Amino acid sequence: MTTAPSLVLRGSGDAVLRFEEGAVTLGRPDVGHHIPLAAIARARAEGRTVEMELRAPEGAEPTTYRVEDVSEAAATAFAEAVNGALPEADGDGAALVTTWIPSAPARRLAPWQVRALVAAVPVVALDVFLGVAGPLPYLFLFWPAALVVAVGVFLVHVTARGLYRMWHLPRHGITVVAEFSHHTNRTRVYRYTDTTGTAHTYDNSVGGERFEVAYDPRNPKVAVHREGLYVRGMMALMTLVGCGLTGGGLSGMGWLVVGAVRY
Repeated sequence: MTTAPSLVLRGSGDAVLRFEEGAVTLGRPDVGHHIPLAAIARARAEGRTVEMELRAPEGAEPTTYRVEDVSEAAATAFAEAVNGALPEADGDGAALVTTWIPSAPARRLAPWQVRALVAAVPVVALDVFLGVAGPLPYLFLFWPAALVVAVGVFLVHVTARGLYRMWHLPRHGITVVAEFSHHTNRTRVYRYTDTTGTAHTYDNSVGGERFEVAYDPRNPKVAVHREGLYVRGMMALMTLVGCGLTGGGLSGMGWLVVGAVRY
């Protein structure tokens, strides 16, 4: 027996269309719909639009659910997967659909927003100090130095973390085979399954039909594949560049602070 794939489409208006566990679920910020396969007459993909047309009594206008502005390739794959899993059924499909109103999520800051606020407070405070204690140009010279530090920290964070994962996960993680799933507008998407049977996706624009990935058992969504020496060398070089930028920017900021104190 062939297991139907679990697919997700994200479209305009924060619409999310999911196909898993024998049903299609359409979620929007203001309303959600659970659509059993027995309620669907056909799924249709037209460009970057996907439609779920429900079964309707003869002569009645069928109900249609639509999601727009999705990946064209993913839309085609989604419609083909749904149509391939449709059972023999009749009657009014709209009667089988369950609709609910999502509860308003609690407003909370994302982790990156918290980190940005934590970093912004001392940066702004230091700039105010330079403007008050030092010459007026220091108030403006501070920001180019801070930008250089930010770029350097970003490079070190991305490339050094990637290098560490490439070294750590193959040795201490779990290695599985990722198989090609579908294309998006930007890359190829692969799918791998962890030891609990949960499927995860992995983006890679240069892979073949299947390759090995190593994932973190504490967070199976985090995975890496083995890169060649050239890629790892370039990542190491960019890490060094990031360190140089960070050091240079901090030196410039330190020079401004010393100048302000002596002013």
